[in-house]
Amino acid sequence: MPEPPPEAGGGNALVRLLIFVQFTLTEYLRSGRIWIEVGASAACFVVFLRPLGGGSIQADQFFLIMGLFMLGLAVYTMSSMLALGDRPQGYVVLAHQPERVSYLLGLFLSAILILTTVYTTLSLLTALTGGLGGTDVRGWLLGSLPLLLNVALLCALLVLLSPLVLTTFWRLFVLSLIALAFSSSFFGSARIDSFDPLVQNILRSVQTILSWPLVPAFSGFALAISREYSGAAVVIPIAQLALLVALLSLALYTFGRREVLLSSVG
Repeated sequence: MPEPPPEAGGGNALVRLLIFVQFTLTEYLRSGRIWIEVGASAACFVVFLRPLGGGSIQADQFFLIMGLFMLGLAVYTMSSMLALGDRPQGYVVLAHQPERVSYLLGLFLSAILILTTVYTTLSLLTALTGGLGGTDVRGWLLGSLPLLLNVALLCALLVLLSPLVLTTFWRLFVLSLIALAFSSSFFGSARIDSFDPLVQNILRSVQTILSWPLVPAFSGFALAISREYSGAAVVIPIAQLALLVALLSLALYTFGRREVLLSSVG
């Protein structure tokens, strides 16, 4: 990264953060990485969202496609943004940032802004070319909220798992916990059944405990498709937001306490 712009007067942390986000977005655009988002978005629209025969795409189909597409794009965008920050030039930026967490938070917010822009643009193109059948602006907002919160959750997890935050050992440890939580047959059903009943109970209990943090994400995906906020569904976005705050807080706290060693590649 080139040298960042001068700090805003008055020592305002929020203003410095916004300036850094603007600076990061400019550098991201200048690096040419944004063309991957542009190309992927164009392909998604042409292949999946463009109406055929003058018809409109159904809302549930739209949110299903966009939910999967945005998660895939989030992996690229957040990883690219972290790679942009994980360079020796980043020491110059860190030297101008009294609050070290602003550096990591700025990278996260920059990625979220890009992804939100992509999602909004694809939504507008879909609405202008054929519309969303079975929903209106209110329905689009209700479906977009949990969808974008899931995107933010994935980005926060990628931030936590980045070399900037965790060492190799802890990254592998967290990934192993995620793998265990995702699969109810991590060791294979036959292998588990061969264990003692006590070991079986322990393994299933561990999997149940580890799967709880995944509930808001999976529930949010289903809520984006159904857009039914009746009953207990109203707490799903709150649970997503709480998990997002927890992941970001853990990442920012860890980053603020460890010695920063940026990659020499890039």
